[in-house]
Amino acid sequence: METTLIETGTHALATFSFHSLVSQQRRVLRSRSVMLALSYLIEDTAAAAGDTYLIATFQRFSHYHRQMARYRQLAPRLAQGFVAGFPDVVPAPLPNVTAIALEENWPLVHEWVVIGWGPTCAVALIAHDEERRAPHRLSRAFHAVWTTNERHVELAITAFFQALGQPVPKVIADPVARQQTALALQRELSQRLRGIER
Repeated sequence: METTLIETGTHALATFSFHSLVSQQRRVLRSRSVMLALSYLIEDTAAAAGDTYLIATFQRFSHYHRQMARYRQLAPRLAQGFVAGFPDVVPAPLPNVTAIALEENWPLVHEWVVIGWGPTCAVALIAHDEERRAPHRLSRAFHAVWTTNERHVELAITAFFQALGQPVPKVIADPVARQQTALALQRELSQRLRGIER
């Protein structure tokens, strides 16, 4: 794993925000349980699709640390994984995953983001902590959108890699397969939510 430590003010990530790219979109979510179910589902879908990039923000790395066993299973099946968070702990090295340490005053610290992007997968959950709490405090007021719109997802992916200062990976999209993945994801999300409600 490559751990990327970026000094405030020296990199575009210092001002980068996924939320600013999608704040006007619909499909608004506020339920933490729905966002959690959707996060897991996007991660599972990205790993199952193959050749897919996964981006996940955890606000702080201690949240990621609790998911480490899960990510050990997911990472080998991804084209590449990126996890970002405030470095309250040092994340353990994990092959095929790049960890990005965020400063406390960066916008991404206040965002809960999970994006899967590949030839057969284009889906994003982007949530923003409306209270903008410090990383060590539990956020409870998230405003989220999720989308399977390819153009919106690719806009977010392009902006992310540009903020990293890296070339955007070339992905040859299969529109039919992406549509099938989106429909399957929506069906599976409905099933998982019914399971939560029971």
